[in-house]
Amino acid sequence: MSDDLPVSDHAAELHRRALIFNGLAGSSALPQGRDADWDLPAIMRDGGITSANLTLALNEGFKATSVRMSNLLRAIDRYDGVRVARTVDDILAAKAEGGVAIAMGFQNTDPIEGNLAYLDLFHRLGLRIVQLTYQRRNLVADGGGEPANGGLSVFGRDLVAELNRLGILIDLSHTGVRSTLETIEASADPVSITHACLQHFTPVARNATDEEVKALAARGGVFGMNAIARLISPTGRQDGATIEQFVDQIDYLVELVGIDHIGIGLDINEGMTPEVFEARRKGFLTEFPELTMGGDFPFEHYYASGLTSMRHVDRITDALVRRGYGDDDVIKILGGNFVRLLRAVWK
Repeated sequence: MSDDLPVSDHAAELHRRALIFNGLAGSSALPQGRDADWDLPAIMRDGGITSANLTLALNEGFKATSVRMSNLLRAIDRYDGVRVARTVDDILAAKAEGGVAIAMGFQNTDPIEGNLAYLDLFHRLGLRIVQLTYQRRNLVADGGGEPANGGLSVFGRDLVAELNRLGILIDLSHTGVRSTLETIEASADPVSITHACLQHFTPVARNATDEEVKALAARGGVFGMNAIARLISPTGRQDGATIEQFVDQIDYLVELVGIDHIGIGLDINEGMTPEVFEARRKGFLTEFPELTMGGDFPFEHYYASGLTSMRHVDRITDALVRRGYGDDDVIKILGGNFVRLLRAVWK
């Protein structure tokens, strides 16, 4: 912790006690090769995080995703106290032992290349969370960046049924509004928006509408709050955002759907430097220009101030305590709600 963002003794003790689940960790936290050093377990331990949904694939196909999964499984085998989160019991055991449990997730269905047999294979290897689309239209549905706002395809409905059968959590974070609502209706299991903010505060397509959040909660789902400044605040590009604004959205969600449907999904790419940001601006943000939310922005305003790493999650705990949330409710937001959801979905 830095001196200008102290955490109270009570918040620190509560943070140690909580089982913390991060609904989205960016793919930069993957091991970058077959035998590469891997700092994610240390980052998670530093932040008091027991488990995280780690992005294995964005727009990669079957072959590239298979290589990434192989590298990740190899790294997990090499590092003490690290396991794959195949069941909720894996997460609980990691918490009890002071270890970490990696929930393997996709941010798109491109890796299965339209073949449900590939999904079954990835599930057997440990895949437990699948986002249907990433901004664009695919074989399954329209993403949030598609102006047509089409719904689920016939294949998409078959995929939802197969995800339910296998016990894989459906993630709708970058999925279009119509696709989101149709998936919530079609799914036999509750679903999640693992990492987003609210259109009520920042009215951009990347954020969720109240209608989506209420439909999600009505079926038992969980909404994970995102730490990206330009999603948190309508002036986030120019002025950045604060942890207090992050918690403002949690306050709104409590009034909208109740405490049992809120989590954290920080969407942080660990190790972001000005050089990495510049490469991302010229590459990724050129491919998906709508994710700039209107234009260029400085490196310093990528994430909310004080939330540039999973190491900083105790600052959220402290902000919730200062805002007047009781211990039980803080524990639910930090991970209890996601654990309850995963127990309902993972088979």
